[in-house]
This record gives sequence, structure tokens and C-alpha cells, in this order.
Amino acid sequence: ISVEMEIGSFGTDLPSEPIVILLSICTMLYAIRNFHLVKNAIKHPIFIFLCFLYLWSWFTVIFSTNVFLSVKYMLAKSWYLLTFFVLPIFLLDSTKRIRQFFWCLFIPSFISIIFIMIRHGMQGFTFDSITDAVHPIYRNHVNYAVFITMLLPFIFLARTWYSPKSFPYKLLNFSVLFFLLAIYLSYTRGAWLAVIAMLVYFFILKWNATKQLLLIAGIAVISFTVYILKDNNYLKYSPNYDTTIYHDELGDHLSSTFEMEDMSTVERFYRWIAAVHLFKDHPLLGVGPNNFVSHYKPYTVTAYETYISDNEEKSTVHNYFLLLLTEQGLPALILFICLLIVVLLTAQKLYNQVSTTQRKYIVAITLCIIAFLLNNSLSDLVEANKVGSLFYICLALLLHFSVNNISTEEDINKLT
Repeated sequence: ISVEMEIGSFGTDLPSEPIVILLSICTMLYAIRNFHLVKNAIKHPIFIFLCFLYLWSWFTVIFSTNVFLSVKYMLAKSWYLLTFFVLPIFLLDSTKRIRQFFWCLFIPSFISIIFIMIRHGMQGFTFDSITDAVHPIYRNHVNYAVFITMLLPFIFLARTWYSPKSFPYKLLNFSVLFFLLAIYLSYTRGAWLAVIAMLVYFFILKWNATKQLLLIAGIAVISFTVYILKDNNYLKYSPNYDTTIYHDELGDHLSSTFEMEDMSTVERFYRWIAAVHLFKDHPLLGVGPNNFVSHYKPYTVTAYETYISDNEEKSTVHNYFLLLLTEQGLPALILFICLLIVVLLTAQKLYNQVSTTQRKYIVAITLCIIAFLLNNSLSDLVEANKVGSLFYICLALLLHFSVNNISTEEDINKLT
């Protein structure tokens, strides 16, 4: 329920960010005294690649075009990682604590959805009023939709903890439909696709097809990139400036997406093209963390310009992969992709090895990550309040299951 605040030129989330900073300090002190609790975790590839990526980010700060902005970004990144990745490794060490954490996260999130649904309902659940309805709890309807979509797999998991006649089960059963309705009424295409992607990926895990999927995805991305950049083929799909507008009606919004006349879609292409051109001038080190906004304008192509291309809100490239590429260079992108490959392969390995009960936890964690990754290709959400934090927590949980093979209460009962 924290909200974004602007204090002069300084932006923060209150009351969450001061709490996160305090927790990060506590985490460092606790880790020094209890290093033995994480000595296995630091050897895991997830931990190693995340550390390499973090260290490379600090290295690029040295060569940043604006060191002050980059240092601010990296300080925030530091307490984010300490609180949402390292601290859960210490705290979420049993299924009992995972359950407690779920309810601490679910209850205020559920209340926030009720608050937003009431506000949105007072405006007729219209497409053009959703952004106003989610304020001030969420930055925009995308962050709101992605966050509640990421929570959805854990609600399905939580339903398995209770008997069908219990109140928690009935509440969670209702919540599945309530969350799906909220996702639909968020009018966020990425979140809709994420729901479908999670369902598809469940069968990918079940069929042990993660390696094949990664291979196909890699070939598809490389092929599309080569085609779209060769001989400037992307110019063939440039829109008409006068007809590329923001649509107030959902039907017009969806149809214009496929016709390349939706403003948000075209604006994404506008910045993606600029990002590629910017990368060509700064391939190894980028322009420095948190510096994309101040550098991309000279690299844009006017054929994709829209009415919102002046970017008054100073948003970034709307694709985290391209954001890394432009701000921290090719090594950062390679490290991040390696991290994601390790994460998905670890999830598949655990799914194949653990008990049936543990498998439910692995499925929920993995599907949450999948929902995040899909939307991260359309937005920049790793550092987003609420959304990015849940992603890091999922990485910590996956690492914990992999290193310590957390025993569930059901497994303990079987042994006794």
C-alpha cells in the first residue's frame, strides 16, 4: 500500500523505501554474523550470475556519462537486492514461513484491489479511467496488472493448504475469480498474455520441455532481429503520424494495436529503434545506468514519432533487455540472459526431482517469474516497486529450494 512521492527532484516510495533501506542495513549486519547460513547459496549459479551482473553495473558507473544519476541508481539497486533477494534467503527457509509471507503479501494486495475496483466502478469501469483508479497505490495500470498477475500462481498454491470446507479455502477460491476479473479490467495486454503464458508454461514444465523452448525462443529472437534490422526493414511498418493516437475505447485500442496505429505500441517501437542505434555507439559499456532518457532522442527515427514522443514523464525504453544493452552494454545483456536461462533450467530440474508437494511450490514460483519476464519485454520492471521486488523474492525462493531442498510439513508427516 506504499505510494510514490516526489520530494523536490527526489522520487521515493513511502513508507516502503525507508523500510527497505533499514532492512538492507539489518541484512548486511545479520549476514556478517550468520554467514554460514548462506555459504551454500552463494555457490549457486543464480547467486553467482546475479553478483556478476551487479558488479558489472558498478563497473559501468565509472564510465557513465552522468555518474551522479548512475550512483543514485546503484545505491537503490543495492538495498533492493539486499532486502528482496538476500534477506529472503535467510528468512523464507521453511514452507511455514512461506505461508506466513504469502498472507502478509496477499491481504493488503487484496484490499488494494477492492479499493481500486470501487474507484474504477465509480467511473464505469471504462478503459480510459483505469490509470486514475490505480493511483496512488500503483504507478500505473501496467504495474498494477503485472503485480496481481504475478500473485495469481501463489493463490492457486495457497488453495492446496486448506480443506475445501475451510474459510481460507473459500476466500482463496473467490480470490482466483476476483483477481482474474481485476486483471481483465486493468486493460493491460501484457497481463492478459501473461495469464495465457503461465498456463502454457505449466505444460512446458510438465513435459520437461524448457530446454527446447529456450532453443526455439533464442532462434526466433535472433531471426526477428536480423530481419527487422536488415536493409532497415522496420521502416516498412512505420505508422501514419496523424492516425496514431490514444484510443478511449477498448475495442479500438485492440484493433489499432494490430494495425500499428495504437500510440503506446508505436511509441515502444520508436524507443526500441532508438535503443538499437544508441547501442551501436556505446556497445561495450553503454551510457551508464539510469542515463537512457537523456541520450536516446538523437537516435530516434521520425517515421515512428507519436504525439507523446516528447516523453514528459521521462520513462525509459519499455524493454528491460534493451535498457541493459543501452545503459550497461552487451556484457550486461549477456549476463542477464544467462541468469534467466539458469533460473528456468533450475526450475525445470527441481520440478523433475522434488516431491509432489514441493512441486506445487516450484510451479507457483516459476509461473510468477514467467509472468514477470513476459511483461519485462514490454516494460522496465526489474526496479519497479512491488513488481521487481516480487521477482527477486522468487529467485531467492527458487535458490532456497535448489540448495536446501526445503521440506514441506506434509513431507515431514510422511517421515514420522
